[in-house]
Amino acid sequence: MKTIRLAAILMLAGGAAIVAPSTVSAQVNQLDAEFNVIPDKVTPTDEGIRISVCLVGIPSTSQRIDSVDLTVGPKVVKAVDIDGVDFERAFQFEDTGVQVIELDFPFKGQLPKTATLTFHTANGDVVAPARQ
Repeated sequence: MKTIRLAAILMLAGGAAIVAPSTVSAQVNQLDAEFNVIPDKVTPTDEGIRISVCLVGIPSTSQRIDSVDLTVGPKVVKAVDIDGVDFERAFQFEDTGVQVIELDFPFKGQLPKTATLTFHTANGDVVAPARQ
């Protein structure tokens, strides 16, 4: 009788262990990057879309963004404007280490969750999701 109870308990515990784990996805996929990118919101505009993102870096360090690409499937769309910093000019992370920027892309339609942003910087590329 004890053997049957033990077997039943082990089967229940084993079944629960299979269901319990869930997949977790990070908003930032490069922990060794010069800065991390957290997408905030996507707003449609007359010319396309505006993506607001938070850049998180080490306070009092400088960085430079030369350009940004939006990748949607096989299509790559270059940013036409940036607010918060300037392309190809150095900026410094303030005491909080957070810089909010907005990027304009000539992309029409719904932005899928698989879309990515590629920030081309002086120190290499930083790839991040384009939306949450």
